[in-house]
Amino acid sequence: MRKIYLMMCLLAMSVAPSMAQRYLEEIFTDVEVTTDVTYGVNATVLYFQILEEAVPEELKMDIYQPAGDTETSRPVILYFHSGNFLPYPLNGGTGGTRTDSSVVEICSRFARMGYVVASCDYRLGWNPFATTQPERAYSLINAAYRGVQDCRTAVRYMRRSIAEMNNPYGIDGSKVAVWGQGTGGYIAFASATLDSWAEDIAALPKFNWD
Repeated sequence: MRKIYLMMCLLAMSVAPSMAQRYLEEIFTDVEVTTDVTYGVNATVLYFQILEEAVPEELKMDIYQPAGDTETSRPVILYFHSGNFLPYPLNGGTGGTRTDSSVVEICSRFARMGYVVASCDYRLGWNPFATTQPERAYSLINAAYRGVQDCRTAVRYMRRSIAEMNNPYGIDGSKVAVWGQGTGGYIAFASATLDSWAEDIAALPKFNWD
């Protein structure tokens, strides 16, 4: 009996460290990526100067998962790239897409730690060439709010995938984190702090243009 108890203790000790390291260290070798997943549709102003109207745009994400993982209730990270709310290379940066090398690296690392990570597109478009500073600020602030709308659409899509799609990504809908790089960080912070349209948006003059 003592030998059996000792063997069980040794087995528990050998298993416990590997269980504790999940989500803290990379414990998977390979990553599976599902590309071009449509998580929503909304109107974009990116082509307004040409078309003179907002047109529908499909919102896409790439979903990273640890290959060979059997866990079905994993936390999910929604990752938003940088880019100044303008398309690359017009944004003047070295990137600005959901497939930037830095984005792929970060998403892959977290997937190897056991997370599900979605690299999300969001609607672009503002007018940096407007003649006055208030006009430029107005269009930029509203671009950020469209990013918040798209972020929350991505959250809803993930939770809907559990309720209506038999949880294809093996996630826990109560464990959704939002993270971003540069401009994507603005989206993440704003998504965490804006609660009420009436109080946080409509009541503030900077969101309205007479």
